Amino acid sequence: MQQRSPVQIAQLYGSVASALVGGVVAAYAVAESRVDDFSFSDDGLTSVVITPQWAGATAAVVAAVGVALLHRWGRGGLASVFAAVGALVIALPAFVPVSASISVTLNAMGAGTFLAAAAYPTKSHRAAQIALALGVTATTLYFGGADLWRDRVARWSLTLPGDTYPVPSTVPVWILLAATLLVAGVALVARSGQETDDVDTRLVTLGVVLPLAFTALYAWLGSTSTSPGSWVTAVVIAVAVTVALVWRLPQHDARFILAGLAIGAVSISSISFSSDWTWAVPAVGAALALGVAVGWKRPMPQLGLGLLAVTALSGLLDAALTTVAYVFVLPLALGLAVASCMPVAVGAVASGSVLPFTLTLFSVSATFLDPVSQEFGWSTAPFEEHGQAAVTTPIPLTVLAATATIVVAMTTIHLKRVRTAVVT
Repeated sequence: MQQRSPVQIAQLYGSVASALVGGVVAAYAVAESRVDDFSFSDDGLTSVVITPQWAGATAAVVAAVGVALLHRWGRGGLASVFAAVGALVIALPAFVPVSASISVTLNAMGAGTFLAAAAYPTKSHRAAQIALALGVTATTLYFGGADLWRDRVARWSLTLPGDTYPVPSTVPVWILLAATLLVAGVALVARSGQETDDVDTRLVTLGVVLPLAFTALYAWLGSTSTSPGSWVTAVVIAVAVTVALVWRLPQHDARFILAGLAIGAVSISSISFSSDWTWAVPAVGAALALGVAVGWKRPMPQLGLGLLAVTALSGLLDAALTTVAYVFVLPLALGLAVASCMPVAVGAVASGSVLPFTLTLFSVSATFLDPVSQEFGWSTAPFEEHGQAAVTTPIPLTVLAATATIVVAMTTIHLKRVRTAVVT
């Protein structure tokens, strides 16, 4: 048997590792940049640009544009430059004083650029696309687990006059350095199949329009001071816009974008782990791997989304049952849904994967709909420093809306498949 060269090994396995690491780093950077007092600000535009919604939308738009540029004009060398520039922007607060308000946008731009570089070698590479999508989505959904190994530094945008309150880098510099070497190195030796090609303008349009539309809906109807009626209206419009845009896409690309919408909806409840539940992390990983293995052998996207719907609906049940669903069922559903949808276009991977942190109506706005949260300006979700894992679930109306969103995504996938079959 002919022995593979180092370049061939890098092409076979390096792109999977690069995609996974790139997705994790980008999603972690976006989640970690959250400003602690964003819900208190009412200073016009400033009250929007310091929100998690703005951070997610900025990263998504930059990633979509970056993927399009690399797809059309790029080579491995340019993708490596993207990785280095993205990492440098994320790490900038470690070397230059940067306030929390400015760091949100700056960090998101770096994360989006880094994600585009990690996505570049995944063209027609199913395993790498799965790794990228799971790196982004799993990190976003289980970001609360980061408290097991790090003490988060508070980030405040409201400060005394003259006090800029500089913040640290969202990702430690040494991790960024290692990740950059991996992502840039893999991009540099990306196989010759990564030649330039025409850009699917429909995917670029979706990758830019959806995040901007979600941000406009957040500012207009879905901010932290919204009412339940306005929030539901925002969700309905957001889902309608998504369905309208994906309907024009090829079937497989549309399916994964809709899966990303469903994954974003399941973030209606969030989970965090205490030191007593460290064992749950490998349990989540094992369930995730099982879902990927099943989806790889026998793609069943509708079953994966169905399990996501069950997980979201568990927010109406007892807290213990909800915890079980989010620790064991959710990762299984996530792995199955993602693996069943691949491979797709690179632009679809990037834009679909970021939907969980691009559409924050579920993960952020919904937690402020409780009347007490409205009165005092912060979420009334339970906080447990010690003890069991804690699942934060907002009011029942939001859980039902999230479940309905997943059902709409499943229905649209079915209708899209039927329509494609009839046309062909």
